Amino acid sequence: MLKLAPRTTLSYINVPIHFTAGQFRGGCVRAELVEIQKADLGRKYARVDRRPLDPPPVVQLRLYHVHNEGTEHESEQEVQDYDNIQCLGLLCNVDLFPAVPTQADGSSESGSLPRLPRQLSPVTQPIRPSNNYPPPSILSTDRFPPLSSSSRIGAKLPLPPSVHLDSFQMSENMKCTAALSGATFVQPACIDYEGRKALVFPFSDLAVKIEGDFFLRYRIFDLFARTASLADIPVQAECHGGPFRIYSTKEFPGLQPSTELSKQLSRYGVRLNTRETERKRKKKASESSAIPTRASKRKATRILRSESECD
Repeated sequence: MLKLAPRTTLSYINVPIHFTAGQFRGGCVRAELVEIQKADLGRKYARVDRRPLDPPPVVQLRLYHVHNEGTEHESEQEVQDYDNIQCLGLLCNVDLFPAVPTQADGSSESGSLPRLPRQLSPVTQPIRPSNNYPPPSILSTDRFPPLSSSSRIGAKLPLPPSVHLDSFQMSENMKCTAALSGATFVQPACIDYEGRKALVFPFSDLAVKIEGDFFLRYRIFDLFARTASLADIPVQAECHGGPFRIYSTKEFPGLQPSTELSKQLSRYGVRLNTRETERKRKKKASESSAIPTRASKRKATRILRSESECD
């Protein structure tokens, strides 16, 4: 008999989780994701010359031990040494959404959605709401099959189908993750950040196949973690990144020098390109020849004068 692969559930995003398996077995832990470096721009994906987002998006994972959860004496304490966290099995994945501006009445601007590749419709699942912790912003099982009825223990009312992130609107049917190319699942790296050890997920190999303005949604889960009430893998936290723009090859303005965080990641063995100086787009010969130089203007003047003398 075939054994089904574990699936993920969104019932525990951004709330304390009581683990029955994994590195936090027997404890209650809350996870938090924070984008510490957002992408600014990128060049439209091309098979011959694929350029990743720049600077590479990076999120930090923060973990908190929760004591007396659900009581008036509830408290939490952040993990002191992230070197002791088992990175094997920890994964962060991204989804892509268009940055659609919202109008004063809350509706999205017409015609602002980019042309997206065809993809499967998302599957909506109920999510357990929480009054004490930020709820997940959307409903989806992403690339995983629907949850079984036995794994919906504790699920209550679903959240609204769309939310507003600052000045952008977001709903699950706007997801265009199929337009991403590269590594959409990454493992963490433990680096020195702001004077202490930190677990970060660098997306250094991520490109977009279509032009427009976008932002990323990040989600974290542990392949070896389980809870008492669910047989599936809980998605522990999510966050949304800042907006960035994807340019066509002609309009791409070039790249800025690498950030200090990118250089730090490179020193810790993360594979990414680093630059000390700005790198502007090179003009093609056809473009440069179309612009007359002073020498060409003087040469043309001499030719005209010689022709007039011959006449």
